[in-house]
Amino acid sequence: MGKVIAREFLWFFLALLACIPLGLVFLWFFAFTGETINLDEIRKNYIFWLYVIGCIVSFLGIYIIRFVISSFKTLTEDAEYEEEE
Repeated sequence: MGKVIAREFLWFFLALLACIPLGLVFLWFFAFTGETINLDEIRKNYIFWLYVIGCIVSFLGIYIIRFVISSFKTLTEDAEYEEEE
């Protein structure tokens, strides 16, 4: 049980670290790059919240992909075990 908690803890922090640059990629898709200057305060606030949404979506995406891969792994391991018997 301790290994499972430690692995989840590491995946949590890995996903947090990975979602920071992926949030910037999310902004890049909407063409908010370093070249967009002279923005008013409302647009800067809009860009900030768009970045936060991008980070959250990236974090959830990493976890969803991780769970899908682990479920496929679990399903294939059971099939291999049944074939050996």
